[in-house]
Amino acid sequence: MKLIINADDFGLSKSITDGIVDGILGGYITSTTIMANMDYAEYAIKQAIKNNINCIGLHINLTVGMPIIKNNNLTDNNGVFLYNKMQIENEKLTYEDVYNEINAQIEKIKEYSNDKIKIDHLDFHHHLLSSDIIKKAALDIAKNLNIPVRKQNITDYKCPDILYKDFTINNVNIDNLKEMISKYNNKDIVVEIMTHPGYVDEYTKSITSYLDREKELNVLKNAKLKGLFNDIELISFSDF
Repeated sequence: MKLIINADDFGLSKSITDGIVDGILGGYITSTTIMANMDYAEYAIKQAIKNNINCIGLHINLTVGMPIIKNNNLTDNNGVFLYNKMQIENEKLTYEDVYNEINAQIEKIKEYSNDKIKIDHLDFHHHLLSSDIIKKAALDIAKNLNIPVRKQNITDYKCPDILYKDFTINNVNIDNLKEMISKYNNKDIVVEIMTHPGYVDEYTKSITSYLDREKELNVLKNAKLKGLFNDIELISFSDF
């Protein structure tokens, strides 16, 4: 088994970003995905450059915050993205709306990094792939860039073999990781673990309902310290 430990929500807040950076430098996070439209995205990119971190994908976001490109088809009357299910079921949504916004988010990363960081994969905030329009636009962009995507409702494109979602949020404990490793370790596959680690400050509490991020970070750190990953090839999407 080759294992990708991906941290979602890079750039969502300063404290989440700092926790992810510490996890990557500590060797217990191997990949992350950035929310390019959020307030701390530029900070996240600057931290990545400062620490020579290149394992960064785009966390496609069409449901939180404001779009890079002003677009009334994607937003409410305040210019904020329609939230989660409302966006997925948005009857005004077009392929061009989605394609252009995703590309704008990619270009924003290039701008913040002075083109030093190339995204290495795509994944999705919330359940965006329930929309066929969003799925097609995202896959077309991935194909154009020749980068993989998260294996989430996708069967016809380059993805890791397994997306392991059962650690984050509901089963954040080291026994869960041991069980996952035992299940897949002797197989010739690539597994991605979805995680949401980070530190939690007051701003983070104001912007996300999921606050067990430090717990995730500490469990991953302890797993590394206890040698759970010693016999596993830890990789990023750039290695995939």
